[in-house]
Amino acid sequence: MADPDSVGTYEALDTALSFAGIWVNEGYVNDLHITQSPRLSRADSISCIEIPARTLMVTRYIGGFHEEAGDMVAVKSGDQYVFTTPDLSKKNADTIRIFSPTRIKIRDTYLYKLVKGDRNKADWGILEELLFSGTYHLENGKRVVFGNNDTITGLDDFIHYIPIIDDWYSDINNDVDYIEFETSANTKEKYGYKFFMDTLTIYKTKCLQENNRTKACTFETYGEKVFTLIKEK
Repeated sequence: MADPDSVGTYEALDTALSFAGIWVNEGYVNDLHITQSPRLSRADSISCIEIPARTLMVTRYIGGFHEEAGDMVAVKSGDQYVFTTPDLSKKNADTIRIFSPTRIKIRDTYLYKLVKGDRNKADWGILEELLFSGTYHLENGKRVVFGNNDTITGLDDFIHYIPIIDDWYSDINNDVDYIEFETSANTKEKYGYKFFMDTLTIYKTKCLQENNRTKACTFETYGEKVFTLIKEK
């Protein structure tokens, strides 16, 4: 006999969601605080999700920060909320357990809510908020600001920065955390970076191994140091 709680459909009640926003795997957030390296941080199962402003609006679980699962919607079920398929079936529904305004649990995954997450950004604003955002100084004392909306001032002619959160360069074996800078001439330049506490070092990258036939790089590492920045506390 089927579990009565998994039979039928949920009521199509349209209501606002107080916990709407960008949510990130809590284990990944904790790893990132410790390692300061997206490459060394792991997000098992659900890496992130945008919970929409209202029930019945379609969203998707994201795995690996780029792989989208199937469509689903949030619905109210008694005094709880659940995620289910757009047909509102009670089969395979996931309860959303709310612990605080910044902490929820879906399945076995705890998630942390960003303050200023943005689905339209390449990294959803995750690395900007949790790792980069702030005021720095170069070794010569010049002020550099990694600001909101991926903007940067005070570092060469760079105007935007895009830290890479997923396996964007997965066709290259590497030990590098990548960041792209956009210049005032609308060109993009790729660099590697390392954080050590309050020090951010930016490097050129160098290829250690090429494909004999295509000459494409197959293993890349850190090269020449370009900038050293100290973050203000």
